[in-house]
Amino acid sequence: MKSDKEDEYIKAFYENRKTKNFTILGIIIFLVVLFFFITILRMDITG
Repeated sequence: MKSDKEDEYIKAFYENRKTKNFTILGIIIFLVVLFFFITILRMDITG
């Protein structure tokens, strides 16, 4: 059987992974929105 220490380590590992995944998702969404606004601004300037 797994010890309590292993269980705590596994829980901490997945919690850290989850936090990292949400951070990366936020950065990706930010970049998508940024490129969208840059594209809109470029259309207005050249149009």
